[in-house]
Formats: sequence, C-alpha cells, structure tokens
Amino acid sequence: MKHLHLFPNEKFTDPYISFINTNFNPDDHFFLIIGGVSEDKIKIKERKNVRKVPKNLKNILALNMKMYSHKKILFHGLINNKLILLLLLLQPWLLKRSNWIVWGGDLYHYLYRSRNIKSNLHEVFRRLVIRNLGTVTTLVEGDYRLAKEWYKVKGKYHHAVYINPISLEYLDKVETLEHEYKHRQRKITNIQIGNSADPSNNHVQILDLLKEFKNENINIYAPLSYSGNLAYVSKVARYGRELFGEKFIPLFDFLEPEEYSKYLGSIDIAIFNHERQQALGNIFALLYLGKKVYLRSDITSWDYINSQLNLDVFDISTISGLTFSQFRAPIDKAKSKGNVVKLFSHNYIKSVWEKIFLGE
Repeated sequence: MKHLHLFPNEKFTDPYISFINTNFNPDDHFFLIIGGVSEDKIKIKERKNVRKVPKNLKNILALNMKMYSHKKILFHGLINNKLILLLLLLQPWLLKRSNWIVWGGDLYHYLYRSRNIKSNLHEVFRRLVIRNLGTVTTLVEGDYRLAKEWYKVKGKYHHAVYINPISLEYLDKVETLEHEYKHRQRKITNIQIGNSADPSNNHVQILDLLKEFKNENINIYAPLSYSGNLAYVSKVARYGRELFGEKFIPLFDFLEPEEYSKYLGSIDIAIFNHERQQALGNIFALLYLGKKVYLRSDITSWDYINSQLNLDVFDISTISGLTFSQFRAPIDKAKSKGNVVKLFSHNYIKSVWEKIFLGE
C-alpha cells in the first residue's frame, strides 16, 4: 500500500476514513486507530483497511512492519510519546517519508506541557524527530510558521482540511427549521461558550466576561461532553450556575452530528476562548449558519479565518466594552455562508488531499 495513516479515535476520524475510501482507492490506504476517545462515545465502522489497536508497547512495536510496507506515513496528530521514541527517533530513516498533520495540541505542547525532568527529556526527543520530518501539514498556515520557529522544521509544507462531521446536509436542514424555532421562542439570545470540556476552552474567563449581561434575556450553553476531566467539568458547571442560575445550561451528553447541527441552529452567538488553533469544525458550521462568533485575536486561526477566508469573526477582548445590543448585533449571513461553503465541498477537500498524497 502507498499510505499508512496513524489516527487516534476522534470525532472526525470515521468521517475522514469514509471520505478517503469513497474518493480514493481504498487499496492505497491503511488506517491504524491508536487510542483516542472510547468507542462507547464515537464508533469506528469496520472496514477491511482499518485496524484498531490499543495504545500499548506491544502494539506500537507490532505496527513497525506496517511502517516499512508503506511508501508514506501520515501521522494525524503527533501526541504518542512511545510512537515518537520507538518508531521515529530510533529509526530516523523513516522520517523523510513521514507527514505530520498538525492538530493543535500536538504543536502547542511546546508551550503548555508540564515542566519536569520527564517531560523536558521527551521534548528534546520530540524536537529531534519533528525537525527532520519530510512533510509538515497544518490546518492553519500560521501553525507551520510556529513549527518552524519552535522546532526548526525543515520539511515541506502542505495545507489540510478535514471532513466536518457536521455536514452541509445537516446544516441545510437546520436552516429550514430556524424560522419555526425563532417563532416559538421568546426573544432569548442563546450563547455557546467553548466546544468541549477541555480546560483550554477557558470557560471561567468567558463567564466572567458575560457577567454584565446576566440580567439580559439570555441562555448560556456549555458543551462539556467531549474531552476534559470530571473535576474541570464540575468546576465549570458549578461556577456557571453560581453566576447565571438557570440561564446557564451545561451539556453533558455527547450528541451525534445531526443532533449537534440542530443544536447549533438554536445558537445566536458563540465564544471560543482557546489560546491556540482549535474548534475549527464548530466555527465553520456556525459561520455557515450565519451565527456570530467571537475568538481571540492572538491565535493563528484568527488571521486564517479573517484574512485568508474573509470571514467576519469578532475579537473576544472587545466584549467587555460592548453594550448588549452591540454584543448581539447580527452579522452579514449571506457573506458568511458564501465564504465558508467551499470548506464543506467534497471536491475542494478531495483536491487538498490529492496534493498531500502526491506530495506536490
């Protein structure tokens, strides 16, 4: 086979495999699913070119032969230290045909890792590996610039885009339901904060920003079913209820893409306070639906979304100086939808991955 994909099980893993198998020759691709989210939450369909392996030393060693039997190796996220140490650091000749597809946390590990002897040693090894990878692929070009700055990468650059589990089919259905939904509801402004239970969402900071609007007719939704830990989830849920009472609505259940699309249709404003590139799938779905999105302006996705895609997103740092009317003022829905639609196009996504697979 030509391409070996090493993937954790995440919400866009199965849609990606399905897309590749549909649009490319499945015999040219083999997918190894190592760790990630439990299959109780996210299922990976059985396919002849997919193998699920537990994240342990025995399986890491067993997949070594797979790496030698493929022309190219694609690491979808580079977060497994055993993989880095045993398969790449000790076999540097594999690096030139390896492609690191940066997800975010794997790159920003440079900034946010724990500082101790063990993690410092792992970081030394990571740098040796990452610097010599043949290709580095990012969802946002600014992340490649950071990889060059932090890890001195020398590999060729590619841009990637993943299949959004929230499909246009689902979103277009949602649009037909929105008028009915708004008619049934009182004029409540529904606000989403963050996209998961990961502490990188910085929920508490957002809640503090919104305190001045607590007497307005609002609901604040916090998706807390994905990633993160129970202690953090409890902290956010407790703090939200303390500040906003019944207006704060934590979402603990994992929603399938179609149900999550319906939920996004009920949202008016979304606020993402991540300190790095994250939540692009949520952001693009919300912008397609014409929702107002606030982000930090000091992260790489800000320039990508604002300048390269010409989409209107708003700086989270301005919220504290806004009246409620200014905060909730609508955006140009037609412009937003028109500019983001290509990111959902299968033809566009296929062309992006063709270039990656051909190494152009």
